[in-house]
Amino acid sequence: MFTFTEDGLTLIPGVWALLPAIPVALWIWRRGSDRRWTLMTLLALVHIDLVIALTLFPIPIAGQEFYRESRGIFFGDNVVPFATILSQLADLNPHVDHNARILVLNSLRQLGGNLLALAPLGIYGPALWPRLRNWRRFVLVAVAFGVGIETAQFLGSLIEGFAYRVTDVDDAILNATGAIVTFAVWPRLARTAFATNLAARVANSRHVARDAG
Repeated sequence: MFTFTEDGLTLIPGVWALLPAIPVALWIWRRGSDRRWTLMTLLALVHIDLVIALTLFPIPIAGQEFYRESRGIFFGDNVVPFATILSQLADLNPHVDHNARILVLNSLRQLGGNLLALAPLGIYGPALWPRLRNWRRFVLVAVAFGVGIETAQFLGSLIEGFAYRVTDVDDAILNATGAIVTFAVWPRLARTAFATNLAARVANSRHVARDAG
């Protein structure tokens, strides 16, 4: 649990990033604020903690010498916008060879995962911080989050002395895009759900009133 070994590296698992969130979550739950604030704050805590665990962990603490000699800090990195995205979209060609299904699934996982990585920000961001209800401010924050993740990964590679995490500008683009799309769509979905729930309650109350009459 404390560490594990993979490909000659001794690594600290991502579970260590999750443990500090437990007491914070308990404090939020016991604070006694309104339910909406509590749920949104818990969503923010869980999301941010998972992003850290999945993007920065596992962290190598031993066995780095081989990788420092065999690959550079910039190994696999991409600073050309849309280069990786276009390559992954090309892998989704329906006429690819049967043996390339793994490559297709991997590209879908990469594209979908990067789009979903910051999507929750579009839900709890405007709910917890009213200034983020302005779309221009939200776009700036979403881009900053995406760039921040890639910057943290690159700094981790600098500290380790080799590229243990690939830094890709397209990941930041997809991260921000997912958050912005959620920001635009979520209020409409929430209003639709609220209207449907309200209509159901009204219909139910009328049914109860008729039965009582």
